[in-house]
Amino acid sequence: MVAKSYHAVGIQEILTTVDVPKGSFYHYFESKEAFGIAIIEYYGEQLAKSIAEKLANEKGSPREKIQKYFLGIRDYYAIHGCGRGCLVAKLAIEVENPSAAMGDALKREFDKWTALFASCIREGQKMGEISLEYDAESMAEFLYTSWEGALIRMQVNRDLAPIDKFIEHSFDRIIPRQKHVVN
Repeated sequence: MVAKSYHAVGIQEILTTVDVPKGSFYHYFESKEAFGIAIIEYYGEQLAKSIAEKLANEKGSPREKIQKYFLGIRDYYAIHGCGRGCLVAKLAIEVENPSAAMGDALKREFDKWTALFASCIREGQKMGEISLEYDAESMAEFLYTSWEGALIRMQVNRDLAPIDKFIEHSFDRIIPRQKHVVN
């Protein structure tokens, strides 16, 4: 579903690709939508683990950790091309009027990722590195929503300029380094 759209991929194509009988599919998933929700949850959990690990293990201040996270993904796209973005964001855009269950799954994953960034921003605020002008949650929400928008534009433009602008503006203006950092 990364290469094609959700609607362009049928159950039979999925089954053929993974060499699974139709009965086995329906044993685990009652519908394509249930399968889509499982994909959202699995992808979301993997991305949440990746974000948490990178923010926890990266050297530097909280602000630097967030910046390095986005720079690392930028480097990935520089190597692998700009054709793919976030699977969950792609599904959110493609699925018109998602069911309550699918909409809830999408929201849960976006909220989970945003909360990880909010925690890191809050830590930076406590250290005096990140401004207290806005609460950590709203800063993280704006930051991550802007990131997803930059990914969409990257795919459309087929270049890294939207990602580069996101990084520049986010770290120069949205979460700029405070002049007086308390250690």
